[in-house]
Order: sequence, then C-alpha cells, then structure tokens
Amino acid sequence: MVRQLGPVATGLGVLGLASFAFLAVCGRALGPAELAPLGTLWVLINALGPALFQPLEQEVGRSVAHRSTSGVGARPVFLRACVLAVGVVLLAAVVLFVVRRPLADGVFHGDQVMVLALAIGLAGLCAEHLTRGAFAGSGAFSRYGSQLAVDGILRIGSAAALAAVGVATAGPYGLLLALAPVLAVAVTAGRLGPAVQPGPHAAWSDLGGAIGWLTLGALASQFVVNAAPVAVNVLAGPDDQARAGVFVSVLVLARVPLFLFAAIQASFLPGMAALAAAGDVAGFRRRLNLVTMGVAALGVAGLLVIVAIGPWLVRLLYGPDFVTTRTDLWPLAAASGLFMVGSAVGQALISVRGYRASVAGWLAGAATFVVVLLVPVRLELRVGYAFLAASAVAVVVLLVGMRLRLRHPLTAAPGDPVAALPTREDPSWT
Repeated sequence: MVRQLGPVATGLGVLGLASFAFLAVCGRALGPAELAPLGTLWVLINALGPALFQPLEQEVGRSVAHRSTSGVGARPVFLRACVLAVGVVLLAAVVLFVVRRPLADGVFHGDQVMVLALAIGLAGLCAEHLTRGAFAGSGAFSRYGSQLAVDGILRIGSAAALAAVGVATAGPYGLLLALAPVLAVAVTAGRLGPAVQPGPHAAWSDLGGAIGWLTLGALASQFVVNAAPVAVNVLAGPDDQARAGVFVSVLVLARVPLFLFAAIQASFLPGMAALAAAGDVAGFRRRLNLVTMGVAALGVAGLLVIVAIGPWLVRLLYGPDFVTTRTDLWPLAAASGLFMVGSAVGQALISVRGYRASVAGWLAGAATFVVVLLVPVRLELRVGYAFLAASAVAVVVLLVGMRLRLRHPLTAAPGDPVAALPTREDPSWT
C-alpha cells in the first residue's frame, strides 16, 4: 500500500501546494473583494466535479480492480462510464447556459465569464476522474500521481503569469483555472490497461444503478464539505464581500489535511474492493481500522496546527488584509478531520456495495448543515458550526451503517453481475 500511496501523495502534494499558491497569488493580485467570486468558482469546481464524476471514478476503479482479480478486462464498464460522463457534461453545460445570468448575479458578482469557466472545469474534471478510475483500478498509481501534479503545475503557472503581467480582474484567472484539468488529461492520458481490455458484458442497469447511488452520495458529501463557502458568499451582504473572500481563504487553509487524505483515498477503494472480492474479512477489517485511525490522527494534527498558528498562516499566505481568528478557524479544522473519517468509512461501504448506507450518512449530514445554518450567531461562526455538526452526524450514521454491513459476508450481493464473472479460462469470455 505504501508503494501505491507514494506517487499519489507526491502528485497530491504538488496539486495541494499549487492550489494554495494559486489562491495566494490571486489574493495578492486581486484583493479580498475581487477574490470572492474566484474563490467561489474554485470551491464549485472542486465540489461539483467530484460530486458528479467521482462516482464514475469509484465505480470504474472498483470494477477494474474486481474484474482484474477475477482475471478479466473491464472495457464494457469503462465504455459505458464514458457515455454516461459525456451525457452528464452536456446536461450540465445546457443547465449552466440557461441559468448563466441569475447564477452570475447571485454567486459570481455578475461575472458570466465565471459561469463559462465552471462549464469548462466540469468537463476537464470529468475526463480526469474517468482516467483516474482506470489508473487506480489497474494499479497505475504513478500515472495517477502524474496527472495530479501536471494539473497543479498548470494552475500555479497560469496564475503567476497573469499576476506578472498585472491582470487585476478575476475572469482570466478563472478561465485558466478551468483549463488546467483539460490540459492535464491531454498530457497524461494514454494506455489505460485493464480498463480497455475486453471482458464480460456489463448491462446499463448494472452500471446505472451503482452510479445513481454513488452520485446521490457524492452530491450529499460534497454539499457537506463545500456548502460553507457558498453559503457565506450567498448570505453575505453587499458590504461583506471582503469577509466572504477571507472566509473562503480560511476554509481552504483549514482543509489542508483533505489533500493528504485524498492520497489514501485513491488506492483505498480499489484495495478494499479487492479484499472483498477475495473474501478476506480479516484483511478488510484491518485495513479499515488502520486507515480510519490514520485519518483521525491527521485531522487532530491539522486542528492543533490551526489552533496554534492559524491566523498567522492566513496572513502569511494571503496578505495583511486577510484577518481572521482562532474562533472562526477551529470549527472548520475540526469539521475537516471528521469529514475525512466519514469519507474513509463511506469508501469502505462503497467497496462492498453498501451504497444505501453511504448515502444515508451523507444525507443526514447535509440535512444537519441546513438546520444548524439557522442558528442566530455571527455568519462565519454559523457556517463553521453547521459544517462541524454536519460532519459529526455523517460520521455517526456511516459508522453505524458499516457496523451493520460487517455482520454479513463481504462478497457481492446475489444478482451482482461482477459476482459471477467468468475467468480468462472460461470459453464464454470475450
């Protein structure tokens, strides 16, 4: 597992540092108020992309790993995932075109260029998640990490170039942010291994059912982790746009551990799916406990750093105009740690096709966010507490779901098309 994590961790390290550098450069070039719509675009791309397309990555990765364990290729699954992805991208583009004006006015301070950037970014992330699913399922983690690194280098390179020539409006930064994943796929996508090798037929209903549950769960989980900055930007009054920009910057800093957790997550789901396919209950429990305790420790470390030097780090990264307090920071850091624990348990549930339990946990968290958002306290605290409560509730529900699932065999449920896949020696394999 360490050899798997190394390349992904390196790529994510580059992407994470580049993301913070991107916002830091933009913050200094644009100022808090002008950064607010760009920060919201950054959040939306990184929220809607995983929400819509990470399910495809998960199911492609799980199917490729599962079929590889059974000795067969996954081309039918991968091709159907590609068709679904293109359909989602086209639908999203149509919706964004229809609502471009109210969306720009309500979220991006009237800048319709940000809506175009959002559409381009979603298309790029779609391609990234599809190829990453193929990389993860086949164990090609060096290519997975390379794609992440190229994406990050393109982000910070574009921002630095714009700042160097004195660009002081958010639109060009947003467009180049959106183009980074598109170019990263063009550079890194090539041979996809078992994902494009011939294999047993995969029905649309098989893939569609899994993707449907995964998408619902992903939308709910991304709501939990990304609703906070959007809520602040929407609820902030005309005179509070600088506060909204500061809050987005603060949240990005508090979520640093999530970038590190993503390195674990990339190999965690395919690995757990392989253990489930082999019926290795002891190995499944051992890896689940190891990863859960590891991400919990990572979350605690992040919280301690934020409490100790958080306000100073914000000013160091973004400039003297970005002022915050430990009171605003600690709920965001604690919530990020809990969200990582919930994500690990949710991934384990997905690996054994416990889709409904995963969805239930994240829907409970999303509902909690909305309820706590009604608490009459200062805006930053209200949103921070909502994020914290939502993550805590999601963790509890997901842990209960995992405990119940472990009472049953880990192998796929009756009727699962992957449960009875033929092997390469089977003459029916094509």
